[in-house]
Amino acid sequence: MTLKTRWIVLTSTIAFFIIAAPLVIAYAWGYAFDWENKKPVMTGGLYLKSAPPKSQIYLNFKPIKETPALIDRLIPKDYQVKVAKDGYQTWQKKLRVNSGLVTEAKDILLIPTSPALETVNENIGQSFSLNSFINQGKEETEIYSIEASSYILYKTIPGQSASEQISLTPLSPQKYQTFISPAKKVVALGDNGDFYLLNNETKNFELVSQNVAGAQFSSDGKKLLYFTPSELWVYYLDASQDNKQLITRLSQRIKKAVWYGKTNEHIIFLSTETLKITELDGRDGRNTFDIFALENIKDVSYNPQDAKLYFVAGDKLLKVSLE
Repeated sequence: MTLKTRWIVLTSTIAFFIIAAPLVIAYAWGYAFDWENKKPVMTGGLYLKSAPPKSQIYLNFKPIKETPALIDRLIPKDYQVKVAKDGYQTWQKKLRVNSGLVTEAKDILLIPTSPALETVNENIGQSFSLNSFINQGKEETEIYSIEASSYILYKTIPGQSASEQISLTPLSPQKYQTFISPAKKVVALGDNGDFYLLNNETKNFELVSQNVAGAQFSSDGKKLLYFTPSELWVYYLDASQDNKQLITRLSQRIKKAVWYGKTNEHIIFLSTETLKITELDGRDGRNTFDIFALENIKDVSYNPQDAKLYFVAGDKLLKVSLE
């Protein structure tokens, strides 16, 4: 090899290193070239987790991986994400990927296309209470109630005659139903639909909403679901978030709404004769699925003991798994 050839090889190697080294370093730091905007950008990622797992992920209509999965080195922009599995309804949503960040969707719930109904009892009788059935065996250590004469909230411990006054000022005269969270948050729902939350600092009830038909705390105690005949609302008990959020508004009457207690990120509700489920994730709209339609559904509740959905249809008690 001549001296000239050696010089050419050496200078070419140095030039290649000078050009390639920054590119390698930039790649290692998460940069990529955005051909659409013709500039280098810091990439981001998507993390997707679903129930059931091993569901197929489609990114901009192309199959990528199965859940759960981290999809990294994505150019920052909007992506059309779809998660699908045979025998289940498809979840889809447009998600934004930002530079240097991972966008998460960890509560993707796929609903069976044909869930299998199981009969628990063929003839439950008119006095049957689904709430009592679900909570059988549970002992109440504290009972909260609005006293009929004073409209003040009192706490009673079973076996003790004395009651402890909780609220300071009376509510408006009417009959009330009380709901208690695991963290001892108290709400009161009046017969006329007035819905109050007890402020634990001032010991006074504060009006949350009106025309409310029912309510339920999430099992983790962080959220409060309540519904009117046409709307589903969630009240976030964590002060760091906006308190009230409208989940959906329907033209059909909402008969009942409960938490899907396995995630506390989904709401099951009965509208006309159809049982539906919707998610709290409001990015690009909420995925709402029909579970099934059945005549004369009267009540519905999630049972944490076997993670199944129980409901009353006519004189029958039935249950179904959403897995």
